[in-house]
Amino acid sequence: MDLDPGGRQLAGLILDAAGRGEHDQVASLIAPLDAERLRSLVTVLAVQVDQSAPASSATGPAAVCELAINAAAPMFGTTPEAILSAERRRPVSDARAVAMTAARETGLSLPAIAEQFNKDHGSVIHAVRRTAERPRLADAAARVSEHVNSRYTARLPRTEENVVDLPQRPPASTFEPDGPVEHAVLAAAEALNTTPEVPLGADRSRAAADARAVAITAARIHGHSLPTIARHFERDHTTVLQATRRIEKTPPLRDLAAKIAADLPSSGPAPAPAGSTSTIPCPRAATAPSGCASSSGRSPLLASGRS
Repeated sequence: MDLDPGGRQLAGLILDAAGRGEHDQVASLIAPLDAERLRSLVTVLAVQVDQSAPASSATGPAAVCELAINAAAPMFGTTPEAILSAERRRPVSDARAVAMTAARETGLSLPAIAEQFNKDHGSVIHAVRRTAERPRLADAAARVSEHVNSRYTARLPRTEENVVDLPQRPPASTFEPDGPVEHAVLAAAEALNTTPEVPLGADRSRAAADARAVAITAARIHGHSLPTIARHFERDHTTVLQATRRIEKTPPLRDLAAKIAADLPSSGPAPAPAGSTSTIPCPRAATAPSGCASSSGRSPLLASGRS
């Protein structure tokens, strides 16, 4: 029996809603169907459920990517074959980006993901960034990643090269903040359920990257220069600038950074170099904190890389 795209898409929506526990949504999707269409849907669902597990029992990058692809495809009404093809239609490219991001979040390296998708690692980087900038795709990637983690991550080869640990309760922290920038690190870590040592370290997991970028942005909003913030995080100032730009495109994290900045200690940052023309960014608020310059309708985060 040939399966029409509409049937596959409906099956994907039903499986997606069921996975989130939205039983009322499942009932509303099924309600309009007559007996014949229900029988067809059962067939489609059986195929989709069968596709949700890898064809082999192998573990490693191939199995993880296969599971991510099979889980992402029905969410966007497409197929695993389309995701692995060169097709660039929006539903296919969205599903591909979500699957790549989910694979990345399980700890696979960029080259390992690129090999499984027949792409270069630059395409993987672009897909992960595009997913992070679109809440709808980020939410889908989080659900696919959870699905992958629940089945395979615990059995992946634990090599430092390509796998990170599964999320666990953060260990006790001995971090004692000294100054506004480190207070921003502490606040961001607490808000994202990790410890200050994580965003200050080399961890590249989603939680670590988000906590790091939020803390950097909060310090920048508070008025600290790019080089000053970079010294605290032991990174170059270009990395700091990229972090603030990413947070600007993610409203929930942007608002969190602004809230943290507003609550930071009043002890000011080091004075800007003489002759600097940079504007100190301010959080989105009705009244700007003392010492912040008006943004005059510009983005609340500093667009310039100069400090």
